[in-house]
Amino acid sequence: MIQYRRPEKNELKDIAKMSAVTFSDYPMFHEIRDEFSDMDSFIDLMSEVQHVFLKAYYKNADFFVGEENGEIKSFAVLIPPHSPKVNIFDYFLSGALKLLGKTSLRKLLKLANILEEGHGPISEIKEQSWMLEVLAVDKSCRGQRLGTKMLNDCIIPYIAKQSSGTKPETFITFTNTEGNQKFYLKNGFTEFDYTTIQRNGQTIGNWSFRMTIDPAQTATH
Repeated sequence: MIQYRRPEKNELKDIAKMSAVTFSDYPMFHEIRDEFSDMDSFIDLMSEVQHVFLKAYYKNADFFVGEENGEIKSFAVLIPPHSPKVNIFDYFLSGALKLLGKTSLRKLLKLANILEEGHGPISEIKEQSWMLEVLAVDKSCRGQRLGTKMLNDCIIPYIAKQSSGTKPETFITFTNTEGNQKFYLKNGFTEFDYTTIQRNGQTIGNWSFRMTIDPAQTATH
């Protein structure tokens, strides 16, 4: 049975590696991945990038891991409404400068630009909403509905519990794959925007979603 908890800070490095492996085939990262001679080198870099990202967000975001028999199978990063925005200084404090020993500034800026473009459609409502920044399942556990379980058994009840009074909460996220688009629609999200991102002659889909969480209704389930 999956148990959910907040990870310790010393677990972030392992979670970062799991995330890098999980998203290694993600369309947003094709342009960066193609610059590496082998997949292992790319995953090593993305593990370090993810580790810096997680450390930067750890203080002001809600982190969850799904654990079974002592092994982390899934994890999520949830950003609360009006959470302090992570800035370049936060990334430096989290070790961003060390990344320059592993790759060029050009590649890092390219990666940052791609991620920023993906966030574009949801940026206007992000301040007033709960933002699912990351939802990842260990690649070896795909097909076990662990992402669905984390949403329905952990994240959505958590948002409902944190709600002030009976006011409905807005829950948003985005993805860049058709498979994930279907996943979010099946799990109760509504698609409110679709755009495309052009990179090196490739067209990347960018789907944005929202969900209204009613604390009163959630409490009855």
